[in-house]
Amino acid sequence: MARKPSILFVAITPPEYAPSKVRQYGIGRTFELIPHKHSVLALVAWLRENGCDGHYEWINPGDENGRAWLLQSIRTLRPDAIGFSLVTEELLAHYELIEYLKVRFPGIPIIAGGPHVSAEPVHTLQTFPAIDYVCIGEGENTLTEWLRLIAEKKGTGHMRDVKGLAYRDSSYGVMITTPREKISDINTLPDPAFDLIVDSKSKIRKSAAFPIVCSYGCRYYCTFCAADHGNYRYMPPHRIVNQIQYAQESYGVEYFAFRDSFWPPSGDWLDEFCDLVEKRGLKFSFHFETRAGTLNLEQLQRLKRIGVQAIAVGVESGDPAMLKSIKKAITPDLARQTFRNLHQAAVPSIAFFMFGNQGETHETAEKSIQLMYELNPTLVSISTFRPLPGTEAHRYVNHEDREWWMHGEYPSICDLPTAELHKIRQEADITYPLRLAYLTHHVYNPRLPVEVRELSWNYFKIHLRKYLLGISEQYPLLRVLIHRLKKSLKPAAQDSSAGNVTSAQ
Repeated sequence: MARKPSILFVAITPPEYAPSKVRQYGIGRTFELIPHKHSVLALVAWLRENGCDGHYEWINPGDENGRAWLLQSIRTLRPDAIGFSLVTEELLAHYELIEYLKVRFPGIPIIAGGPHVSAEPVHTLQTFPAIDYVCIGEGENTLTEWLRLIAEKKGTGHMRDVKGLAYRDSSYGVMITTPREKISDINTLPDPAFDLIVDSKSKIRKSAAFPIVCSYGCRYYCTFCAADHGNYRYMPPHRIVNQIQYAQESYGVEYFAFRDSFWPPSGDWLDEFCDLVEKRGLKFSFHFETRAGTLNLEQLQRLKRIGVQAIAVGVESGDPAMLKSIKKAITPDLARQTFRNLHQAAVPSIAFFMFGNQGETHETAEKSIQLMYELNPTLVSISTFRPLPGTEAHRYVNHEDREWWMHGEYPSICDLPTAELHKIRQEADITYPLRLAYLTHHVYNPRLPVEVRELSWNYFKIHLRKYLLGISEQYPLLRVLIHRLKKSLKPAAQDSSAGNVTSAQ
């Protein structure tokens, strides 16, 4: 039997990944499966159905044992190619590993795909010589055609007819082939190769969040996002419910994380999804991200009945002009109504805000902070804007700063410098839960589950501690007093502990 063309995908994954810092607040959920890119699982499933094969290995940063294991895997599998899916923030760390592998396996071609290299194929190939090829955009068909040629030991002279590919040519420099057409019907795609990240012989931890993706592209045009705008495609509800049921029966999954940029695709889609879940008697918990105005109160109440644990909403700004400028297609009033519904349905919520988009000022930032307080979500996730390649906002970066990821510090595209934006973000993040309205609604609210109230209490305590430490740094005398108070309390705490032990004995 002829050997199938094969590729080994490689990734560096963080050892303890937890979105929105939830782990430190005491949430009983683990997220070790979330960093694995859905694109890799989907590509391997496609390759398997089209006469090729795919494998996947991942290591933690700085893990020498992991590197040794990876080298042994490459020797054992003898793949025809090695692949990486790269985003901007991970580029340099992954490239160090790419160089490491290229030195040890110079005869194996390395191909990179993903948002960053798709937006910057020329810069990638000119700057990172250990990367041999770039797959631009959706990679299912491009990768299949390319991998077959690689397995046949074909050189770059045979690559011109592979659409959606970039490579170096000895005579012409960087070559980019004809763009690849988008997959018009994603329902022709197989289910992702979940077996790459979960062993069916052993159930996953009950606390683990299992990733699910329902859609490709996006129907919106936010300037800060590199999604495939205006080319939104999604799978029917029964495909997703089938995946959920399969994951439960095969791996013992109890919790799902919908990884779409917004969910659900539509109200009708959600109705059918809920109908199927209820009809099949499936019991699971889940969270997802949505847009303001997508869900009404009745829909939120039904989602809670079938198991939703948290809903995240991208608000980004409290200034109407800013929202219009970044093409968010929402208004502050729409966000207000959405969070009123979330509170009424007693669904824990997360609000995303971002400082530093084009037009940001101290005044617009203050409007965002005030709206944050007014919405009063369970948690806030606040970021400083990064002008990622492939976004409309990246065009606003000064020419000399356009390749900012090469030196790490991202530039500002507004009148406020990046350091000032960081300061605004940090102060807003620390002080957000330090309000009576937060305690009243999230800590002392009997309508909320105990675990949510405990999470909120931990959120408050941690941020209060950060706030007090910040004040003590500004006032040395107060820092000394706090230190002495903590020192004086230690013996008392030890005596109390000893007394409890004695009394127990």
